[in-house]
Amino acid sequence: MPPPDEPQFRAHVASTGRLSPSLRRIRFAGAGLSDFSSSGDPDERVLIEFDGHRRSYTVRHWDPAAGTVDVDFAIHAGGAAAAWARAATVGSPVLLSRAKGWYHPPADANWQLLLADLSALPAAARIVENLAPATAVHVIAEVPDAGDEQHWVTTADLTVTWLHGTGNGHGPSALPDHLASLPLPPGPGYVWSAGESGASRTIRAHLRRRLGWGADRFDVMGYWQADKERWLARYREVESRIEELTARELSSGKSFDEVRDAVDAALDEAGL
Repeated sequence: MPPPDEPQFRAHVASTGRLSPSLRRIRFAGAGLSDFSSSGDPDERVLIEFDGHRRSYTVRHWDPAAGTVDVDFAIHAGGAAAAWARAATVGSPVLLSRAKGWYHPPADANWQLLLADLSALPAAARIVENLAPATAVHVIAEVPDAGDEQHWVTTADLTVTWLHGTGNGHGPSALPDHLASLPLPPGPGYVWSAGESGASRTIRAHLRRRLGWGADRFDVMGYWQADKERWLARYREVESRIEELTARELSSGKSFDEVRDAVDAALDEAGL
């Protein structure tokens, strides 16, 4: 059996449609999806292979009866995936990997906070739509344009704060500062966050170091890297130090989260 992350399900573009100024929905179909299945996680993602490129995207909707997968693509300037999504036509072939996700709130969470930029908006939307009735959830969504705001059908007790024109490749993300200034509800909660890697690291540090939360109380993912070429060039300069630090921390018996804290701090110190 191929590795879980290996694209293996053959599909093709069945339809395309513009959702907003910055998002385009593409529906995939084909006999190759007959063995595809959901991971059960509302933020599940798949690797999509097209024209020799592989990119990770959220499954916005999976219809097992119809055998179709909907994926919402950010249509921003530059990038192979955005260019492909803009030009994709019915019949364009792709390969999809198996799906997996990270959203796992503790059973005792009385409230949830979701932080998302445009790349994470499809996952946040699907989480909200699948919440149990009356679940208290606050979504802070950072989008390029007011026209990118969405309205979701849910039975949850939903509050949405929209941030316009920040992050998303247009400048620093406002999500970390917004979180830092936000009074959190009383009682046990859960934070799910996804977006630019540097902003995600800042958010994780706030939850771990300032609030002292355990790793079971949040899931924070970096979906993409701003100024990737510069970042990679700088990382190559410190890569050996980061690898040595990681090995040293692991061999000392520290937990995964303690090791990640140390690596995050080292990346921050290196300007990454």
